[in-house]
Amino acid sequence: MHTVIETNDALFQQHWNTLFSNDPVQHPLYESCSQKNEGQPGVVEDPSGNYKDCSFLIVSENQPIFGCSVTLHVDQLGRKRLGYFGLDAYTHVNRASLDKPSNNFSPEAIRLLQQHIDQLLEQERPEAIDYFDPVSCGVMSPVTQVLLQKGAMPTVHQVQLINLQYSKAELFAHLSEDCQQNLLQAEAADLSIETAVVASDEAFIDVELPLESELESQEQSIQAHRLQNYLQILNRGQGFLVQATIDKALAASALFVHSNRTCQFVYADLLQDGSHSNFPGRQLLQQVVWQGMLEGRARGCELFDFGYQQADAAVGNRPVLAPEDFGGVSHTRLKVSLSVGSSIPAH
Repeated sequence: MHTVIETNDALFQQHWNTLFSNDPVQHPLYESCSQKNEGQPGVVEDPSGNYKDCSFLIVSENQPIFGCSVTLHVDQLGRKRLGYFGLDAYTHVNRASLDKPSNNFSPEAIRLLQQHIDQLLEQERPEAIDYFDPVSCGVMSPVTQVLLQKGAMPTVHQVQLINLQYSKAELFAHLSEDCQQNLLQAEAADLSIETAVVASDEAFIDVELPLESELESQEQSIQAHRLQNYLQILNRGQGFLVQATIDKALAASALFVHSNRTCQFVYADLLQDGSHSNFPGRQLLQQVVWQGMLEGRARGCELFDFGYQQADAAVGNRPVLAPEDFGGVSHTRLKVSLSVGSSIPAH
């Protein structure tokens, strides 16, 4: 028998921990939901109390099957918006619960998940929806199917995932020829590379978080909440900074966050003027990202994820950094959005 468990249930925390530990993606930005009953709010602390946490789990025989990170709030345009604390709503799956060999979930689990999402939409009547489908294990989320039926529009994103379970030599062999040559040149020149464990009060994050009332657009809100997510992850010790120096001067920097399984690239930045005769900007960034991959591997991560938002997260004087230069496989993700004039139409 399948049941729905919401965040106010005493068993939610226990089941969430089990679900996340078996999730094939373990996205770092959404891991903090598993900390919400341990003195840390889900993902982003909301001083205005403007978010209603509607997250839930589908459980069968005391084992979680699906999880959905979802909240409801009123955005800057006064619309009821479904997402997750300023980010996209997101689903998690228990890989151990997949029916083999079909690689699908049981029809009863799918039916209950879709029924609960449909009920949530009809009760709350949001005017905008932001949902990110990780397409876990190659399976499109049943949530996407419900939203498409409601008229949502999907956008396909390609994300580069790199298997960090290979040896360092094997990872290097999978790099593009250009990237390999650049890294070898930097190694021959004895370029100084350092890895630092960082916290949210480190000087490199010289950003003042705006108040909710000061945000002028939905995109500004997304960026501000994303930054808050990164700061919370860093506070938990799940982030690190890689820095490159030339002649004792800081030349390039890259920030990474990670869960137990996935290390995710946040951004890479060139310092000073970004130009060095022996080390072009692109080469410097390849070097710090390569070192970030190795650090993620050393921390026990199995995957390195460039993330579909790497262009949004980029700051500073940063040339184009091609994820495909670092090997790995391109995976499809779906960004599903819905915006209507008044509310989600009922059946």
